[in-house]
Amino acid sequence: MKRSLLAALLVVAAGFALAAQSTSQQNLFRYKLDNGLELYVYRDASLPLARVQLEFRAGAIAQTADTAGIFRLYERTLFQGEVAHPGSAEIKAALADLGVSSIGGGTTAERVSYWFTLPSAKTDQGIAFWARLAESPPLDPAAFDAAKSECLAEAAAQVRDPAAVYEAAFTRRLFGKYPWRRDVVGSETALKSLDLDSLRSLQKTWFVPGNAAIFVGGDVDPEAVRASVEKYFGAWPSAPDPWKKSLPPNPKPGIWHPTWLVYPDPSMPEGSATVEARYRGPDLAYEPDSTYAADLWSSLVSPADGRFKTSMLKHVSGLQGADSITAYYVSQRDAGWISYGAAFSPDPGRRSTADLVHGFKERARGYEITSMKVDPDYFSAEDYAAARSRLLQKRAAQISTPDGMIDALSFWWAAASVDYFLGYPDEIAKTGPAEVSDFLETYIMRNLEVVSVRMNPGDFERERRVMEEQGFEVVRPDNAFWWQR
Repeated sequence: MKRSLLAALLVVAAGFALAAQSTSQQNLFRYKLDNGLELYVYRDASLPLARVQLEFRAGAIAQTADTAGIFRLYERTLFQGEVAHPGSAEIKAALADLGVSSIGGGTTAERVSYWFTLPSAKTDQGIAFWARLAESPPLDPAAFDAAKSECLAEAAAQVRDPAAVYEAAFTRRLFGKYPWRRDVVGSETALKSLDLDSLRSLQKTWFVPGNAAIFVGGDVDPEAVRASVEKYFGAWPSAPDPWKKSLPPNPKPGIWHPTWLVYPDPSMPEGSATVEARYRGPDLAYEPDSTYAADLWSSLVSPADGRFKTSMLKHVSGLQGADSITAYYVSQRDAGWISYGAAFSPDPGRRSTADLVHGFKERARGYEITSMKVDPDYFSAEDYAAARSRLLQKRAAQISTPDGMIDALSFWWAAASVDYFLGYPDEIAKTGPAEVSDFLETYIMRNLEVVSVRMNPGDFERERRVMEEQGFEVVRPDNAFWWQR
């Protein structure tokens, strides 16, 4: 009788097994557990390997000024070091036992990732490993103390890193209302105030099944993967969606007056400098339709022999060639931005850097981008076809391997949605001159910019007086970061 009852229960349970949801991507399967955890399986039998990735929608975006750096601290505490270089002897032994050939992940502004590649025959054990880490994270006091010391050292070291200083200066001014939501490393003040209870609270709020997804790609059977995920993750208790308490979007425009910066950067060679203008762009969470036009515009202006770059070279003296000119949009969940810039050679004897930079910005925004918006012939039909082709070729190259596919799926899952990723080719095909014109009008012509010059300190000193007279704010390691009052 007991055996008959057990058999009946197994039949019923099998009837309620997760069914794969169809996708437009060949060999991609998706499922969703009752606790909210999403599963994506991409089958590619070219090598006897599998990549298993655990992803959370979280990161600096979910911080406050008082907790800046907490997600990075959580990651380091779990692994007693970085994901790619775990310090825990126990974790190292477990990875060796699994035959892990590569491991990575970490914390960004919008996601927290953990992944490894292992023999596909051990996919089940790999899924079990991440389940243990997710459901029972090893928040050990000694590991926390060590991780906190490492994070504090990293925060202190930022002021000695020219690249970090440069980016911090842009972030502080372009995202002036919530700059800590772009700062993964965080501030020393915030980090010092955090304790182990802070991490436990973070884990219970953000590291929950409804805010997570598992991605598995390689030589795997989707149904076997589904069964493993149900077995190891199915009992993970559901929790409230942390995004229900929706974060206020970063404001647009991000600034209220044009801002001019100059950074005397010791890493820049003498006789070489860069100029860059940035604008707040469309956000994937709030204006997804505009992001297609932003991507298409980025592709339209990318060719070295295209109209934009050749015209800029012709009309702005001192630029260091077409390859030094850049223009692009950065996709982000709630902090997208647009950039155009170039490398140039300072020559105060001929033309001051301040004049060159103002001239560069006015030529780019005041003439070229204005012309793109109002002149239907600025880009030809052939230009649009080539731009779409470049975007789709880049996408095809990225997803041509299991690792590339998982990279793409996990990024878009965290920043927008997998449906955004799957529907991208169709949306790009529908995007044309009208959408690009609207994008330029909304996000550049009606917007304000932060313009920054990066140059060698010796070159700067020769032009300091003129640049300060023309309103350039001097960026220093002690005024670049948002937490420096």
